[in-house]
Amino acid sequence: MIKFFRKIRQQLITDNKFSKYFVYAIGEIILVVIGILIALAINNWRENQKLYNQELTYLNNLRDDLSTQINMLDVYIDYENIIIDHSNDIIKHYELNDGFNDMDSVFPKLNDLTTRWTFTNANTTLLQMLNSNQINIIQNTRLKEELISFNQQIDLFTRNTNINNTNLVDNLTTGTFISTGGFASFGNSNRMIQKFNDFYPFQNKIIDDSDLKKTLIQVINEPKNKLEIINKIVYRNTISSLQKSGNEAIKDKSLQLLKLLNEEIDLHKK
Repeated sequence: MIKFFRKIRQQLITDNKFSKYFVYAIGEIILVVIGILIALAINNWRENQKLYNQELTYLNNLRDDLSTQINMLDVYIDYENIIIDHSNDIIKHYELNDGFNDMDSVFPKLNDLTTRWTFTNANTTLLQMLNSNQINIIQNTRLKEELISFNQQIDLFTRNTNINNTNLVDNLTTGTFISTGGFASFGNSNRMIQKFNDFYPFQNKIIDDSDLKKTLIQVINEPKNKLEIINKIVYRNTISSLQKSGNEAIKDKSLQLLKLLNEEIDLHKK
């Protein structure tokens, strides 16, 4: 093709047809420019298609992570419901029985208050995108802003949950419930055992000792112990109520984001 154009130019020069030569030369330049523009357009299309496919992959992964997070939040909320229900049952029993008396059915619920559940951020794709600055690959500005805001919200909630678990459950309440409770004699409730067995199978070791149970009732009903324990049961109820509300707020935000992601993925498929 190049030889063909060169031959035409040489023929025009040989025939002294300079005006036609210049017209031809301009035409040839235009053709070259058009060719370059077409090549650039194709290259840009390929790059855009590559980014488009990469964005779609990220969107799908974000959606999968979010679905996992929502399932995990259901677990967390159900766990907090156990703590709330059981602490309410203990408080009601305490009021009806003038203290910690006739506790055989209640001690397992009290022992459940020694447990707590760690919050895990399942949104690994979002963290990866933020750390690598790939979040800008998301073209939908609203969706991108919502994802950034969600990461800030869930990061703060994760840190607060871990702090509360350590300072308000492990360090403040659990030791009291174990030292004055009946863990060795009664273990955990069936509801709590089932909850943990869904993830981490375990079995309580129970000691059958009637004298131990009698001593337990005496110790737990000593005025100072009774005051401390009932206060911490009510406090544990409050902590779980707050934690449940936080989990529900994260779940609501996750469901909103999931809807936005599904809408964006549907647009990519059209």
